[in-house]
Amino acid sequence: MNVLVVDDSSTMRKIIGLALGGAGHTYKEAENGRVGLAKAREDKFECIVLDVNMPEMNGIEFLRERSKDPALSKVPVIVLTTQDEEALKAEALGLGANSFLVKPFQKEVLAQTLASVVRS
Repeated sequence: MNVLVVDDSSTMRKIIGLALGGAGHTYKEAENGRVGLAKAREDKFECIVLDVNMPEMNGIEFLRERSKDPALSKVPVIVLTTQDEEALKAEALGLGANSFLVKPFQKEVLAQTLASVVRS
């Protein structure tokens, strides 16, 4: 499965990438929501793993823009963030995110969530 990892932390992108690669997936990286949208529009991804706090375009803004694009709005999104506020979770899910995970994460949980959101 080809996954887009959108996170401003290069270290976190590598950690997520190692978890995805260990589960047999390929991935590409984007350092913020704006770059993520551009990459999502130029390549085919089965899922997007998205941080919330990023410069230029944060995860919530990404979800808003994604919902305006008929092709992208069908790509499942897993929000993976350090924030665990219920209001943020509700907002992200209300804007079309398929799942909401909090960092630090366990690679098995990410793999299971990925499999689950892509199936649905």
